[in-house]
Amino acid sequence: MPPRLILFALPLPMSAVTVANYSDATNLRFDNDPSFIGNPYDWSGVGRVSATPDTGSFSHHREWATLIGENTFISANHFKPSAGDTITFRDGNSLSDPTFDYTVVGGSQVPGTDFWIGYTEGAINPDLKRYAFNTTSADNLSETGLIGATLFLNGDNVSGGPGTLDGTVVGTNQAEAWIEAGSTTIDSTPTITTTLTSSISFDTFVLWRNQAADTANSFTTYEALVQSGDSGSPAFQIVAGDLQIAGLAYSVFTSPGIPGDFDTNSPGDEDRVGSIYSYPGSYTTQINNTLAGIPDPTPEPSTVMLLLLSSVSLFRRNK
Repeated sequence: MPPRLILFALPLPMSAVTVANYSDATNLRFDNDPSFIGNPYDWSGVGRVSATPDTGSFSHHREWATLIGENTFISANHFKPSAGDTITFRDGNSLSDPTFDYTVVGGSQVPGTDFWIGYTEGAINPDLKRYAFNTTSADNLSETGLIGATLFLNGDNVSGGPGTLDGTVVGTNQAEAWIEAGSTTIDSTPTITTTLTSSISFDTFVLWRNQAADTANSFTTYEALVQSGDSGSPAFQIVAGDLQIAGLAYSVFTSPGIPGDFDTNSPGDEDRVGSIYSYPGSYTTQINNTLAGIPDPTPEPSTVMLLLLSSVSLFRRNK
């Protein structure tokens, strides 16, 4: 087989995340239905760029921002918010829940990766969820601990226009292939019979679009793949009953897909499209070092004034 190209998920025209057996009730986060597959987890730390500094209007980009610290969030370096952009979070899964807007001050790329850590000047509301990330260093998929685990994907429900935070769709899939940093080989079961035209410089894992009849990989009920415009959106694993960042959307394998013997009951290769995710576990040191260089949040003006008044009062009592 000749090599297949990777189509990077750059700021291209938006297309909706694909979800098998989709319904608004089960997959649309802000439909606020009891059957939402994301229940009972806390999604409030997943935000989006909502406005640009130049016009104050909605951005055509809608970059993703996932909270990881007091005033820090993680995104994709190749599709990240810009300084001055507004990022919005909603505290809950109902459109009646309050939203919180914050201005992006800056950020830094995590060396050797597609991760980008951004920050705001002040602290972000503590009621919004902060997520830990997978810290298991790995040279193959089995070492990540992700094999067989159901991952929750975030993507756009782009009906009639650019995606928004309120159009967040959640689906599931499983990590079923690995691309080691610097390699052009896709390490997968089934064996993939082609190689990449160029290597990726950091560790990634792959989610395939399986079919119910496939025997080599598992098909999940609400199996999802991200599309262009979803770069930087988080894939979550469940650890100790909580959402943990397993990876960030990086790229996609587009049609006709990658060949492999996905259905071992049918002779020959079948083509499958897929989503590629940056894996954080191999870069824990780099992520922590980058976080250490992010400025601490400045106190709210009211807090500063309160401290000043307290100091004045204390000084007067000691005269």
